[in-house]
Amino acid sequence: MKSFKFRLETLLKFRKMQKEQAQILFWQATNQFRIEKEKLSNLEEDVLRNMNLLRNFQQTLLSIETFKSFQHYFDKMKTEIQQQKDSVKRADEYRLECLKKLEDAVKGHTIVEKFREKKIQDYQAELLKEEQKILDEIGLQLYVREE
Repeated sequence: MKSFKFRLETLLKFRKMQKEQAQILFWQATNQFRIEKEKLSNLEEDVLRNMNLLRNFQQTLLSIETFKSFQHYFDKMKTEIQQQKDSVKRADEYRLECLKKLEDAVKGHTIVEKFREKKIQDYQAELLKEEQKILDEIGLQLYVREE
């Protein structure tokens, strides 16, 4: 009997490559999401630090100019924080999209891999059947010779 050859080996390799590419994209998207969240966290920490600084300044006499500067800064930071929240949301949506693609790629690879395993089992069962057939013939010939 000829050796086992899986006819869909090329498809299996392609699906494996798709899965690996989806893993890379998901990792990159997750990394970008983490970076965007860090930026947001840093902006929020800056605002808190400057709020504390303003509170400390309020203990002393605060000029209108200084107060306006702080107000302008907080307005600017509020806008930046909102923009960064939008960036975080977009990064999270892209990360989830990549996760969905990864799940689909894993599923596609798993289906072909299971099909390959089934074909290997069928091939091994066929080999076993052929081997048993040969052994039965040998046993029959030995039995016929002894009589």
